[in-house]
Amino acid sequence: MEYLGENLLHGITCTMDKFTSSEAELAKYIIENPDEISQLSISQIAKKIHISPATITRFCQKISLSGFNEFKHELKRYIDLRNKPAPASDIKEIDYFSNLYQNHIQIIDTTFQKMSYTDIQHAVSLLNNAKKVHVYGIGNSGIAAQEFKWKFFRIGIEVDSITDPHQAVMDSALCTDSSLVIGISVSGKTKEVIDAIKIAKQQGAKILAITSDKTSDLYQLAHLPLLMMSKSNMHMGQNISPTLPLFLLFDLIYTELVAKDYINRIQIRDRTLKALESI
Repeated sequence: MEYLGENLLHGITCTMDKFTSSEAELAKYIIENPDEISQLSISQIAKKIHISPATITRFCQKISLSGFNEFKHELKRYIDLRNKPAPASDIKEIDYFSNLYQNHIQIIDTTFQKMSYTDIQHAVSLLNNAKKVHVYGIGNSGIAAQEFKWKFFRIGIEVDSITDPHQAVMDSALCTDSSLVIGISVSGKTKEVIDAIKIAKQQGAKILAITSDKTSDLYQLAHLPLLMMSKSNMHMGQNISPTLPLFLLFDLIYTELVAKDYINRIQIRDRTLKALESI
């Protein structure tokens, strides 16, 4: 778990049951004297508390930090946030929200830079030409698969989302050369999705893969592979919804699909929305 800024001391407290007696003594001293600790070197802290520098390093690693230098950096951020609260009028001035904001911007910029217009047009062509669209995804990718279904179903695309592994395999066996199968796996290594994609491809279905790994089996199986932005290496990556990069990619395809047949797609969307209002 990542403990940043004002959450640092809370994170230390939550990890108490994992510490040795020496580490627990260090944790208690940090919680009670953060300002003093922020000014000391690792050797000075070790001497003051009568522990070894190696114990301090292990302590830092147990709270998911790389070592003492990163710990000291986070402790100083904690003190800065405590002593100088950010204005409530602009959350981007709060340290961790600012980092989160930058990560979101990076996802958007990278997606727009990497995604070619030709690929988007190809995806739209596959959707328009398919008699039925089957979207496979497990876990968070399953949530994305369901979002894809409802988003595109509302504008007249015959689409179904399959999030159960066994159902995906059975569904893939019934695909034909008029089917489009979309496999979603951020890692590109989700076995259940890959197995279903292989069967669907054998049945003659067109394959559109969405993944962040260009070297993955899923990418290699696709007639059209689309690369999504990976957030795994971002500083605040674990705080970003795993479906966000996928939803952005869906929006690009959706926008092109509507733009190329605007009147028809909007009329279909309006009919579906009107039907919901009558319920």
